[in-house]
Amino acid sequence: MKYYIAADGGGTKVQAVLYDEELRMVSAARVSGVNSNFRPVGHIAAEMRRLVRELVPEEVSEVECVCVSVVGDMELLMEALGERCVIKGCQAYGEGEAALAAAGVLYGVAAQSGTGSDAFLVQPWMQDTVGGWGAVLGDEGGGYDLGIQTLKAAIYAFDGRGPRTALLDMVLAEWELSHPWDMIEKLVGNSDYRRVIASATYLTARAAAQGDAVALGLYERAAHELSHQVLTLIGRHGGSWQGPIVASGGTWKGCGHMFETFREDIWQAYPDAAVIRPFAEPVVGCMVRQRLEAGEDPGRLRDIVEERFPPFFLKDTRR
Repeated sequence: MKYYIAADGGGTKVQAVLYDEELRMVSAARVSGVNSNFRPVGHIAAEMRRLVRELVPEEVSEVECVCVSVVGDMELLMEALGERCVIKGCQAYGEGEAALAAAGVLYGVAAQSGTGSDAFLVQPWMQDTVGGWGAVLGDEGGGYDLGIQTLKAAIYAFDGRGPRTALLDMVLAEWELSHPWDMIEKLVGNSDYRRVIASATYLTARAAAQGDAVALGLYERAAHELSHQVLTLIGRHGGSWQGPIVASGGTWKGCGHMFETFREDIWQAYPDAAVIRPFAEPVVGCMVRQRLEAGEDPGRLRDIVEERFPPFFLKDTRR
């Protein structure tokens, strides 16, 4: 039996899947992120070794190919894998390529909103990007940015500078804080502050589901930021492109209103554009892309992901 690995990761997490030549999932593993801008290299290396221990069983001594899309120190992942088994090949994909493949296409535009944010244009003849400037200079519309806006909304509500919102009580309860000022102590000096701030988006999603106007407004703001990136990218190339616009990444899962707002923004400029959600997580997108490039049918691949990779199949794509 031949084995393959697909891996995807960035600043918050790395996910990997081991599967066989019949596209049957053998195992999966998840650890914290690999972006050395936010984590020490020694910590990343230890996490990659832990990932490999959880992913690759003793009986697997050889892997045909590793399909990987990693923002950060991919070398540390490959070194850890190489210590565990023989790696015969490696295929690296960009974030946009993996995101599009997770929707069953090779080409199009990916509006990526995970912890950070980017817009990717992937075409048969070229690729281009807008955004991706990181937490300090950009990431508008991503999870970190939404988390910051969530905490600011709570602070504004406390100060009286902004409208009342359920977010204030939610933050205090979730973080077990006695007073809003305690947010400072929780975040300042925390080496993992970016992940902690991004985790506040779970509260944003909960508040939005309850109809909180402030939380819904934050998702609208995120949608506008992402549509602005996409429209800027498309406009840079004359407003012509091949393929759908795919809204990819964990932030989109928090609130359907975010996707609906984004889609309306795109349709105002390009009424005929196909604006869709992926059917799989990007880690499986790496596997799908390799198979699409080999000429396999996207519909069949979608069915395989649903049947054989259920933890990574996205049932509610809000198309």
